[in-house]
Amino acid sequence: MTETVHNLMEANLLGVFNERDAQRRAATIESTYAMDVRWTDDEGIVVGRKALEAKATALQSQMQGLVFTKASPVYQTRGLGYLAWKLGPEGGEPVASGFDVAVVRNDLISELYTVITT
Repeated sequence: MTETVHNLMEANLLGVFNERDAQRRAATIESTYAMDVRWTDDEGIVVGRKALEAKATALQSQMQGLVFTKASPVYQTRGLGYLAWKLGPEGGEPVASGFDVAVVRNDLISELYTVITT
């Protein structure tokens, strides 16, 4: 597995969706995603870094007191990164779980798919 894919998958989960400081989150978004990144989840598709940042901010406002944690190592196959996660209170039982699959091109995530399993 390349270190780049590992770092991008961790930055996606922990550096964007757990980051509450807007400036640090914006810097991580810039270094993690392609300009025209496409994020698909159960609510639809957003395109571009700004749309992804707005969606991450909105999601954080709904999950006060909850944090994402890794539920698997980062896996990679043929340019795809995979990382399972759990969402819950820090140190507590998860309230949701799922996984992210990312297409990595030119050392950035160009497509991201989030699947909620519980």
